[in-house]
Amino acid sequence: MLTKTQTLGRLELLKTAALRMNGQMRACAAWSAIEEHDKILDMACGEGALLQHLSEKYRLTVCGMCDSPDKARIARERLGDADVVPGRLEDIPWRNDTFDIVMLPSVIRGDARRIFDEALRVLKEGGQMTVAASIFKMRLESEVSRRELMRLMQEAGFQDVTFRTSGFYGAISGWKKRQMPC
Repeated sequence: MLTKTQTLGRLELLKTAALRMNGQMRACAAWSAIEEHDKILDMACGEGALLQHLSEKYRLTVCGMCDSPDKARIARERLGDADVVPGRLEDIPWRNDTFDIVMLPSVIRGDARRIFDEALRVLKEGGQMTVAASIFKMRLESEVSRRELMRLMQEAGFQDVTFRTSGFYGAISGWKKRQMPC
């Protein structure tokens, strides 16, 4: 039988384990062109591990979305002044031209084209979207392939769409075109 101290120690370990970044998060962090004072949206922030990591490295404004109100609450508590909301990837609740970088460190299931349209809408001109993607050919049946994701990003309007590897995952990056003055 565990003592109260041992039980509390295990709970603390579980809390910190939840904060560890997975390979998808590391890929997004590695291949995003982050600069000081950027405003970043993590479209699948969970409990805020990636946003916390980035906030410790840079002075940023961080925002997040997740599929669970409970996880959103935990992320808000963990990140302090971050704006974290529960929501669907296809319906980003921020205004147009809000973010410098949008990250999606999770597998895309569902309407990828709609997700990319929404991400493009909330990105500022010259902003970057980074999406984690597996480097392996094997994937879940409902998961969209890397090539398909790249094609859909280009169709949505992203420019210079590229794929780079980082461990077992890679990142697909695309940029919102800057408007040229007339």
